[in-house]
Amino acid sequence: MSVSRETLFRLLQRRELFAYRFFRSADGMPWRVRDYQRNSLESQALRKVHCDGRDVGKTTEIEIIACWAMVNCPGKSMLIATQCENHLFPIMNRLVRRFETTPEFSGGIAELRRSPSYFIRFVNGFTLWGRIAGPRGINFQGMHVDWQIVDEAQEMTETSWGELYQSLNGGGRRWVYGVPNGLRNTFYRMTFLPDTEQYHWPSYLNPDFTSEKDDELVLLYGRRDSPGYIHRVLGLHGEPMNAVFNLDDYLLCVDESLPANEIRLKGSRTHWDFPEPPQKGMYYLGCDLGFSHDPSEFIVYKNEPPYLICVLRMHLENVNYAQQQAVIQELDNHYHFCKIGIDCGNSGRAVAHQLMAIGRDWEQRVCAFEFGGMIETGQLSNGTIQKRRTKEWMTELLQRRLAEHTILFPKSAEREQQYANHTYLLNAQGQYVYSKGNDHIIDADRCALLAWYMDTHEKVIPTMKVKPRIQVF
Repeated sequence: MSVSRETLFRLLQRRELFAYRFFRSADGMPWRVRDYQRNSLESQALRKVHCDGRDVGKTTEIEIIACWAMVNCPGKSMLIATQCENHLFPIMNRLVRRFETTPEFSGGIAELRRSPSYFIRFVNGFTLWGRIAGPRGINFQGMHVDWQIVDEAQEMTETSWGELYQSLNGGGRRWVYGVPNGLRNTFYRMTFLPDTEQYHWPSYLNPDFTSEKDDELVLLYGRRDSPGYIHRVLGLHGEPMNAVFNLDDYLLCVDESLPANEIRLKGSRTHWDFPEPPQKGMYYLGCDLGFSHDPSEFIVYKNEPPYLICVLRMHLENVNYAQQQAVIQELDNHYHFCKIGIDCGNSGRAVAHQLMAIGRDWEQRVCAFEFGGMIETGQLSNGTIQKRRTKEWMTELLQRRLAEHTILFPKSAEREQQYANHTYLLNAQGQYVYSKGNDHIIDADRCALLAWYMDTHEKVIPTMKVKPRIQVF
C-alpha cells in the first residue's frame, strides 16, 4: 500500500483512531478513549454484555460503533433496539445528526426515514434500523440483521427478548448495554454467561465523577447501600427486586388515538389554559405534590365503564403550595371532580388542609392518602374488617386495571419509563418496599385509582386521619 492508503486502512481498522478523526469531545477537541473504554471499543466479540453504572460512556460507544460499521460493513445490517421510545430517540437523534453533519458520512446516505421507525440506508448497502420493542416485542418480528445493539437492556421484557433473539442472522453479533435494576431477568442472566465478553463500568470510573457528585447521588438515593445507588452508581445487581407492573400489560393499555393533553408549568403563573373536557362525565383527579427538588404531577381520569381513561396530565416544577392549590381549584372548575386523591406527604398535607377548609363540599371530595397508613377494604361475612396498607392496596387496584386492560393511557414516554423501572422487594416483615425516585406519575395514578375506588365502593373507609398542621404559604 501507499503511505496514504495504509494510513486510511489503519484509521478504519482501529475504532479508537476512527473516533479520534470523526468525533469531538464536549470541549471541541478530538475525542480520546478512556483507558477503561479501550478494550470494549476495539472488541470483535460476537456476544458482549455491559453491566454498568450511569454516565460512563455507553451511548458514545454505541454511536462510534454504528458509524464505524457504516463505513466498514458494506452490505450488512444493524439494529439498535430499546424497550422504550425515550431511550431510542436520544441515540438515534445523535446518529442522524452525525451522519448529516459529517461531510465524509453525509454523501453516503441513500435513504433516511424517522417514522414509523428509524431506517437509514447507505450507498454501500449498509442499513441501520432503530426500533423500540413494542407490545410483546412485536416490532422485532420479521427482522433479520447481522448486528444487534441493545441499549437499556435491563428494561427489555421476556417476550421482547424472545422476538429479538429470532431476528439475528447466523454468525451475527449481539452487544448488550444495561444498568442493573435488581430484576432477575434475561439481562441479569446474560451478565453471567461464560461465552459472553463481560464489562463492568461503575460510575466512578468517569474522570468527571467527583466527591461532590457522589454526595449528591447519596442524597438522591438515600444512602450508599440503597438499591438505587448500588444499581445506578456501582452498576451491581444488588439485592433481588421484583417488577411492580407487567410492562406488556401496560403497553396494551396505551391508546395512541388518545390526545396527549399534557401541560407543563414552571415557576409562578397566574393563568392556565386547560383543554375543555370532551363531554360531561365522572372525573377523578390524582395528585402527587412536590415543591423544591421533586416535581408535582396532576392526572385526570374519566370513568367510562368498564374503562378509566386518562384525559389530562399536568407536570409542575418549582410551583409553591398556594399555586398548586389554585391549579386544583381551576381544574375542578373544568372537570367537577367526583373525588380528588392527594398523596398527603409533607407537601400534599398542606394543600389538602387548605382545600378542605374551603367548605363542606371540598371536605367530602378531597381524599388525603397516607401511603404508609392502613385502609379498610371491606367486611367479611363474620363481621371482620379487612385492612390493607394503603400504598399496597392502591398499587393492586392499578395492577388489576392493567391486567384487565380497562385503563387507557395516551402515549407518553415518561409514563412508560416510570412503569418499566418501578420495582419492589419484600422486607423481613413481609412488607412491600417500593423503589423510590422517578415514580411521580405512578403515585398520581395511584391516588386517582383509589379516589375512584372510594367513590364507587361505599364501604371503603380510610382508617387514617389528616392531622392538623400549621403551614405558612
